[in-house]
Amino acid sequence: MSDPQDPYENLPGWTDPYADLTDISGDTPLPPMEPPATPPAQPPGSPLLTGLIIGLLLIALSVAVFQVLGSDDSGTAAPSDTSTTTGDGDTSTTTGDGQTTTTDAGATTTSPGTDPYPPVGDPIPVEDLKMKADGFKVEVDGVSDIVFGTGADSAIGQLVASFGASTQDTGWQVSTEQFGVCNGDFERIVYFGPFAAIVTKPDGQEIFNGYRSDLQFGDLTNPAASLETLSGLKIGDTVGKLKEVYSGEKVEFSTDTKLGQIYQVIGGSTGNLLLWGPVDGTADTDRVIGIYAPDVCDRS
Repeated sequence: MSDPQDPYENLPGWTDPYADLTDISGDTPLPPMEPPATPPAQPPGSPLLTGLIIGLLLIALSVAVFQVLGSDDSGTAAPSDTSTTTGDGDTSTTTGDGQTTTTDAGATTTSPGTDPYPPVGDPIPVEDLKMKADGFKVEVDGVSDIVFGTGADSAIGQLVASFGASTQDTGWQVSTEQFGVCNGDFERIVYFGPFAAIVTKPDGQEIFNGYRSDLQFGDLTNPAASLETLSGLKIGDTVGKLKEVYSGEKVEFSTDTKLGQIYQVIGGSTGNLLLWGPVDGTADTDRVIGIYAPDVCDRS
């Protein structure tokens, strides 16, 4: 190789910057390359992710086991307790057996469970059941009257046999005096169309203890809509007929704060209340809306 020429005519102190470079133009072989490295192993999985997956699997397994154990032998889910809290702090808890516990202001009330009343005995024709002040007069030989204080199983069972299954059943509830039961006592209202049988539970025994027949209760196609009193009055009759059939008693009219205009039939000789109920007016052409027995609380 020829000496490099200084383009600047070899100024004093000039040196060749390429003098120390190795000559690579010859046949000297290149140094061997390093063998390719083995690819690094996959990094280990995250223990946190693994734990999360296992936890989710355990939760799913626990839910499945709970659902199996929470069912009864027939495959139906076992009844569970429910609890409801109202805005005023009252709490109502219903257990699997139908009992309801209501707690308010430190007081606790437990309502009994409710089962439908089954039919009892042979059907009684509606024309042979007559409403009276203390229950029903039964005009069938060999069949006792259905009076207040009769066990509910028997009394309501006879009504079921006569009128068919109840059209509505409130179940046990705490009275607010809407049906004449003393405030705070247990009541159960069983409807047969427009007729409402009142059941109470004094001393733990379920008894038939009152009734109200009212056009506004609905289902006037039910046979109970044809029920009459001993004197022959039924709901829907005129006020004129009311006065006629009870001409031997005292019929009075007044205003009730909840029901509006009402009538009262008072025994002429005893002065006791026999029947009462709402009317839509006091003129002879106005209608008798309801026929009620004396209220439970007034008889207590």
